[in-house]
Amino acid sequence: MICLLTCGCGTHDPNSRAVTEFVLQAGGKVIPVNSDLPIDTTGKIPEGDFAVREIDLTDAKIKDLDMKKFVDLPYLESLNLHGTNLTNKGLANISGLPKLQSLEIAYTRVTDEEVSKLTRFPQLRKIFLYGTAVKPQTIEDLKANLRDCTIYK
Repeated sequence: MICLLTCGCGTHDPNSRAVTEFVLQAGGKVIPVNSDLPIDTTGKIPEGDFAVREIDLTDAKIKDLDMKKFVDLPYLESLNLHGTNLTNKGLANISGLPKLQSLEIAYTRVTDEEVSKLTRFPQLRKIFLYGTAVKPQTIEDLKANLRDCTIYK
């Protein structure tokens, strides 16, 4: 029983602590695997091992280079970058997210050039593109290649 509480039911990602600290410093929050309670202050970071399931950086002041922190997060299902300064360069830096199902990049500066490459995440179920310069043809191409994905534009 104690192991279940401190070890996160066996779900561990060594990158989670550093990613969580970065997200909090940027004004965001994370939700760990096996929890619905957000970590929104450093005092809520688990002492033991844990893994990040959701990252919310809505309106955070982040840079494209910061996106390199969001690689190889094996349990990440949702990444919210709504209203950030994200460009194609930053979006290209995001990789190694085998469980990513929801990507919120509305009101960012991404374009067709990089959004068209989101097929590298075949498990995506939701992409939010409101307020972007993404063209209808790119959206149609994504729908054809990500058949189980709903695209909101």
